Amino acid sequence: MPSFARLPVQEPVPGITQVPAAQQQSGQAAARFDTRDGAREIRYAATLSAVIALRMLGLFLILPVFMLLAVDIPGFTPQSAGLAIGIYGLTQALLQQPFGWLSDRWGRRPVLLLGLLLFAVGGVVAALAESMSALIAGRALQGCGAIAGVAMALAADVTRPQRRPLIMALLGIGIGAAFLVSMALSVPLAMLLGLQGLFWLTVAFALAGIALVLTVPRSPPHIAEPAEATPAGMAPIWLLSLGVFLLHAVMTLLFVALPPMLVDAFGLSLAAHWKLYVPTMLVSVLFMVPLLRWVGANLAEHRMLPWAFLTLAVAVGLLPLGSALPLLAVLVTLYFLAFNLLEAGMPALLSRLTGSRGRGRRMGVYSTFQFLGAFCGGVIGGWLLGRFGSAAALMTAGAASLVWGVVLKLMTKRFFLTGTAG
Repeated sequence: MPSFARLPVQEPVPGITQVPAAQQQSGQAAARFDTRDGAREIRYAATLSAVIALRMLGLFLILPVFMLLAVDIPGFTPQSAGLAIGIYGLTQALLQQPFGWLSDRWGRRPVLLLGLLLFAVGGVVAALAESMSALIAGRALQGCGAIAGVAMALAADVTRPQRRPLIMALLGIGIGAAFLVSMALSVPLAMLLGLQGLFWLTVAFALAGIALVLTVPRSPPHIAEPAEATPAGMAPIWLLSLGVFLLHAVMTLLFVALPPMLVDAFGLSLAAHWKLYVPTMLVSVLFMVPLLRWVGANLAEHRMLPWAFLTLAVAVGLLPLGSALPLLAVLVTLYFLAFNLLEAGMPALLSRLTGSRGRGRRMGVYSTFQFLGAFCGGVIGGWLLGRFGSAAALMTAGAASLVWGVVLKLMTKRFFLTGTAG
């Protein structure tokens, strides 16, 4: 297998725009090359980020208020309401790989449109539901639109390897922005529209996403991979999939365990939590962008991953020890920084390990573990919170991140530098 540590960094990547050799000697011509194609890459990434953000916004807006608004629906029990919340993540996880497989055969855009259409139909079923069983069916149908892996595969298809960390960061930032907006607007919109209106809003978001996908070319420009970037074996792909499982398990656990701690220990009402989340997310982005530029320019995602997980471990594990809001804000900033670096770096590395052939299927495996992690993090986080409290839940997540950072540090040379397959 090839050594990914030896991937050429300075060689121009063919397949976007061919610049004659004589012009390549000119700094002005090189600048035009990078500016024109870079703008196209950013435009596609922004479109895909908006598609994912709209879909996630519909989900995030419902989660904080669902348990309270669903009590009047016939057949309501806490167990059925929990199933209605969780079944979306379960169907997402089950269908990520089939959707990725289909995208390798039908093309990315048709599968994205199919997924968004299923999400919209599920929203209609949920909005018209007159029983909990019908509501659960609508939520399950919404989850059948499993397009996260397909969107990442398309983003990788239309970008050069050196640019992918930043492009993947745009996708992650879209999800983060959807979460932050939902924290500010969920309760006011719920009071205005009710649960049924919120589901109709998810339908509108899905239709807007369909309109955005239609602006992406049916056959996006081909980006030739470096010759060395042939598909690796499954071992490094499984390693990255386990990494994203832990990353999203910790994220879900964090937002299960941290809000009660903010209320009990710091006296912050739920309506004021955005005052912590929004500034820390913005500060983390300021540090994240230059770091990702360096990582992308040097194709160094494999070297960054262990340190990002160790940073995640420190931030989450020490949160219960934060005795003042300024210290808490620093730790949350570190968490968002590590999370965003991993959310961008892991799929960027995965896109190079897979090569272009079969990318959708392998991205589907990755996305399956991503949603399974979110599902398990919520379940485990809720159990730990109920049995032992917020501090124990957060410290457990920090310990798991620490162990995984050490594992990645030991495994990097074997799997990511040599391309060894398992």
